[in-house]
Amino acid sequence: MELIPHDEMKSSQNFNFAPMIDFLFLMLALFATLAISRASLYDSDIELASLKPEAHAAPLRSGQIQQINLSIGPQGQYKWLTEFQQYPIESVSALQEELSRQYQIGALPKDKSKTEVLLHIDKKAPWGPIVEAIFGVRELGFRVHPVYEEER
Repeated sequence: MELIPHDEMKSSQNFNFAPMIDFLFLMLALFATLAISRASLYDSDIELASLKPEAHAAPLRSGQIQQINLSIGPQGQYKWLTEFQQYPIESVSALQEELSRQYQIGALPKDKSKTEVLLHIDKKAPWGPIVEAIFGVRELGFRVHPVYEEER
């Protein structure tokens, strides 16, 4: 007869699954949180409009909609684009002042829904100035559309 039973002296061959299940639960929670926060960050009613219409398509609503072209450069600098010239704008507040001035003097339609601002964004432009411009233009009641030009 032995003092310690032989079964208790053998090493246990069982594998503990509790830490692995905890880890999988934490990973599931992490990815679910990322999916929800990513959707809320990027789904904010921003529509891209292409500047290159197809040959069979009608031209961009030139008759009834007034378009304003703004560009955001690689360092986040703003420019007001016209047919012949580019005018640098220092900040979003200066951009808002210029839009308000154009609206007050009658250069833009009285119905703000008939004016759309097209943002020409450089590929290397930082996100901060882009977001500030979008929200600054929307704050005044105008529609804003980031546009892209297809690479050649």
